[in-house]
Amino acid sequence: MIVLAVDPGPTTSGVVVYDGKRVLYAAKADTIADVYALIEDNPHVRGTKRMDVDLVACERVQSYGIAGASLLRTAEVYGGIRRTAEVAGLPFEGIYRRDVCNALHVKGKGRDQQVRWRMIEMHGGSKAEAIGTKRAPGPLYGVTSHAWQALGLAVVARERALFDLGGTDDL
Repeated sequence: MIVLAVDPGPTTSGVVVYDGKRVLYAAKADTIADVYALIEDNPHVRGTKRMDVDLVACERVQSYGIAGASLLRTAEVYGGIRRTAEVAGLPFEGIYRRDVCNALHVKGKGRDQQVRWRMIEMHGGSKAEAIGTKRAPGPLYGVTSHAWQALGLAVVARERALFDLGGTDDL
């Protein structure tokens, strides 16, 4: 199962396409139009890798009493991603950040960094194995910045979907 996961922002978003073993595509700041195009062009080609997306996942927006223009715009982006997936005929799952962190057993402060290290741990154990180098890329090669959060989301969304289909929950 291939998951396209988005960590939405008001103007750009972290995006990954993940197959359960490795990242097929990663962007730390794709524009909203780029995200829509990734969903609409399924199956599509990025570089030399063909990616037939089976599920679109997006981090749900949650306000903790403060709702500024940025949060409202991000909520609009979330809705646009959801609608684009529906029009493309792709299953969609919106997951709150706290649920991603709970599923990955990430708690306390510095959650962004903890999600990054959890992904590295799950995909090789060390930064050298999981990320690799340009000459010897690891399964997470190319993931940076907001794409780490999108990757955590992809891992959780994929496991949930497989579990719902009768698979096992590996987390």
